Amino acid sequence: MTKLIMVSTTAALLLTSGVLTPQQASAANGTPNYEVKFNLNPSIVVDSSHNLISSVRSQFSTGSSSKAYRVQYMDTATGALDAQGWSDRIRKKSSDSTHQLQFKKRYPITNGDITGALTTAANDGLNSSASGFEFQVDWTFSKQTLSVQYEKDVTVSGYNGSGLNAPNLATSQTISVSNAPSQLKNWTSSGWGTTQLNNSFIYGPIDFKRYEGSFDDYDLDIEVWTILNAAKTGTEDIVEASFKADTLSEATSARTDLMNLLTTKGWLVQSDVLKTSLIMERYAPVAPTPDTAAPSVPTGLAALATSSSQVQLGWTASTDNVAVSGYDVYRNGTKVGTSSTAAYSDSGLTASTAYSYTVIAKDAAGNVSAASNAASVTTLASGGSGTGRLYYTINGSTVSYLEAETVTSKTGTFTQATCTECSGTANMQTANGSGDSDANYLKYDLEVTNGGSFYIYLLSQGPDGSSDSFNVAVDSGSNYQVTTGSAGSWAWKKPSSSISLSTGTHTLYIKVREDGAKVDKIALTKTSSTPSGLGGTALIPSAR
Repeated sequence: MTKLIMVSTTAALLLTSGVLTPQQASAANGTPNYEVKFNLNPSIVVDSSHNLISSVRSQFSTGSSSKAYRVQYMDTATGALDAQGWSDRIRKKSSDSTHQLQFKKRYPITNGDITGALTTAANDGLNSSASGFEFQVDWTFSKQTLSVQYEKDVTVSGYNGSGLNAPNLATSQTISVSNAPSQLKNWTSSGWGTTQLNNSFIYGPIDFKRYEGSFDDYDLDIEVWTILNAAKTGTEDIVEASFKADTLSEATSARTDLMNLLTTKGWLVQSDVLKTSLIMERYAPVAPTPDTAAPSVPTGLAALATSSSQVQLGWTASTDNVAVSGYDVYRNGTKVGTSSTAAYSDSGLTASTAYSYTVIAKDAAGNVSAASNAASVTTLASGGSGTGRLYYTINGSTVSYLEAETVTSKTGTFTQATCTECSGTANMQTANGSGDSDANYLKYDLEVTNGGSFYIYLLSQGPDGSSDSFNVAVDSGSNYQVTTGSAGSWAWKKPSSSISLSTGTHTLYIKVREDGAKVDKIALTKTSSTPSGLGGTALIPSAR
């Protein structure tokens, strides 16, 4: 354990009269009490277990036992509260079930002018009429400070009961905002303090021990705080002896007596150890290393005209040192949309028109990749409800994914709907109440290169609280029912049995069994393992 290195000051050697000659405070703005505080040399008065040595305990009749506390301060990363003279402290005593919140505003006292400090506080709205506030002059070895403090005991759910239970960041922010006085909440402007507390961090937590004794008929506390050392490689102790008096004359007399005793014993540190300032400095949140790395460039961009007004895009996903958050899609140099996956469907296009596409990857920090390769495509001629003959190459050795909206053709009431949480940002659906009929279907032409028994999964959901269903069929074969997930819940669902797909060409049909059902993506696989999430990258069909 490393001990504090104290630097003595030459301004504090008048032990009989004290360092300062303060004036008695006027009661006009509130009557403070007085807390005298001296620091003791930890290398002399504390043992290696952070306990007071017996001679100090004996001198002040503290006994050998102490009370345990844990404390943490709340402030922004830049110390916005501290810069305005405010502090927000959350303290827990081991034997208590509640936490004590203390909001304190500090005013320097110059040349002992306590009345002047009280007047300054009153001008800030902190006077004797400020509900819940108490006034105290903190009198240390070499200076005085007026503290105007608001304290409240609160029960913190999940952290109550005995023990040193410090709330986490979110809870600390919540209880601070909920219990802060209006003076702090609206300090420099309306809502200023609330904003700071909502954006605050924890400074701490720090544990300390309190020994309770007496001196000259005053209750005297000696606290041993164990905090990070300056290098943050270990800890050191701060030892503080304090007592409270009601009047300045009482505080002055007892302060002189205590200073003389501590000096005679060789225990006194003849300087101020700024405990709170050290905590704010040493427990300041470490700024995260900014993410400046851009995602890799999307590769393999391919574009396929699936109708006279729609183009389907697909590419190889980018990578990032943290995570890729999405992709921006550009048509002829103008951004037309975004995608969270490596696929995009661009609609509303003009028939028989050439377009050029590029894609840029981005991350949550705002870093963007260079543009992908350009993919050129010409939409189909107008006329017809389908997309022509588009074939998906299905290799049974891997899972093959199809975007539901990239159909060979469709009939009936199926429409494409925008869906931000869907793969490809769209799905196919029929309106609830539009009718149940096998004549309403989506058609996908397949070129199977490794035939066998396939499980056909649909990433689907129903329109209401109950599940709905599709029929799945291959070529002219029987219908196989697929029950969807319920409304608001996309789920991968399959028929109860596999379907045979021999090597060669086939046609897959997704038919309406119960109207209102939605399908986002299709997976064909020889294993019964259910796909997860949005599945893998969708195949891009080839036109024939």
